[in-house]
Amino acid sequence: MNRNPTPTAVRRELAPLPVSDAELAARILAGDAALFELLMRRYNRLLFRLARAILKDDDEARDAVQAAYILAYYNLDQFRGPTGMQSWLARITVNEAAGRRRKRAALPLDDEEWAALPAHENDEPEHATIRTESLCLMQRAIDELPEDFRIVFMMRGVEQLSVAETAAALDLKEATVKTRFHRARLQLQRSLGRYGVPAVQDAFRFDGSRCDEIVANVLAAIRPHRA
Repeated sequence: MNRNPTPTAVRRELAPLPVSDAELAARILAGDAALFELLMRRYNRLLFRLARAILKDDDEARDAVQAAYILAYYNLDQFRGPTGMQSWLARITVNEAAGRRRKRAALPLDDEEWAALPAHENDEPEHATIRTESLCLMQRAIDELPEDFRIVFMMRGVEQLSVAETAAALDLKEATVKTRFHRARLQLQRSLGRYGVPAVQDAFRFDGSRCDEIVANVLAAIRPHRA
């Protein structure tokens, strides 16, 4: 019997396994600060959309996420794994975003803030226009939801987290998550009327350049302290 592994099997054996959150945290605390980038890229989109649900402003959401990451980095020893990193970071982000919202006066959204979203490369021009308008209408409707509904909808509807994950991240009962999500969907359906609800996963896009910007800014803030 040939016991020599096939090339495919060799590649599979050599392929690195995903590093768990707990292992990342342990290695970062041990001095490997560069690994914090992996943690950020793992949760960037979720935390941005969560902060965006509270602040209703892309730039403020970005700043809140960056501040939350820096706070998490310097308090990483308080993380009580081995699971729950997503919920831990989400709570820090919620607190940071809520604090920023309290410090600023609520201002009405300017029409310029609703710049057209980038179209998919394969979209025909007329289809791209319809799709962009539909997404803008949906984003307006999401921003008009009561905050408690908006945050849950962002996590359940847009980020597609499970009821259990959403409840853990927001420190809510699962029944509360289900109720708020249901009511948020009903309100969106009423607000959008004949337009219907488009693919919500496309709302408040978080593209590569925005992700890279957050990572670069946070790393620049923490590196001098680890030198």
